[in-house]
Amino acid sequence: MAMKPMAIALCGLLLLASRAQGLVGGAPLATEDIARSVIGIVGPNSFFCTATAIAHNFVLTAGHCVRSGPNYKVQYKDTNGLREFADIVDWERPPQFILRANGANADIAILKLANSLPDYVGVATLGLSPVQIWPGDRFTVIGGGVALKGLHETGINRVVALAAAAPYSDLQIRLVDPSGNQAPIGACFGDSGAPVFQTRKDGTKVIGVVSWTGTPDKIKGCGSTTGATPLSPYRQWIQETVSKLGGILGNAAAPN
Repeated sequence: MAMKPMAIALCGLLLLASRAQGLVGGAPLATEDIARSVIGIVGPNSFFCTATAIAHNFVLTAGHCVRSGPNYKVQYKDTNGLREFADIVDWERPPQFILRANGANADIAILKLANSLPDYVGVATLGLSPVQIWPGDRFTVIGGGVALKGLHETGINRVVALAAAAPYSDLQIRLVDPSGNQAPIGACFGDSGAPVFQTRKDGTKVIGVVSWTGTPDKIKGCGSTTGATPLSPYRQWIQETVSKLGGILGNAAAPN
């Protein structure tokens, strides 16, 4: 299959001010088994977005992380912690996707790889059925962005438990650090596309992707409000797109 040209959108998002960028504020390294599915997308000029393997040759990320242009790579680590790379041959965004100066609608994308990822890269299960979310509900975010403002090292997964905050809608989730620390943990450069996991009775599943970061007063900044796009409104599109591209989600497509 001929490789589809691809580039990464470096700026312009997002709803409360700035593109979601690394988990700052002291987020610990992600050692959970679910972190094995969290990988990255890399490109020129130190570009990085976080992504999630949803099959061994399919990846989920934020829609604003992809656009037509030069080829970029999926990055993952081997069993020795060394970086490996995979070619992207195709990608799709929902028809509802719109990128504006102050935000993006339907901010998700599915990428198809030229070859399957190795077995030591985990495959996440998607939670595609609507679930009522209330302020205070807890979610796990794993991102490979920078850990401190001003640093440029990406691709090291860190984890944080964030809580849903009002206002909430079917098309957007706001997440905040519930610890009350003066330096809250939240998204920063490189965390766009990071998976938002929710643990339910039937397991831990990806229910959204990180899209933006900002402060309640609409000022740019890492570590305050982390915005995510839920997957459930795009359930049919996700299933049909993976099928159209020749993939199978398996249990990820089953009712939750």
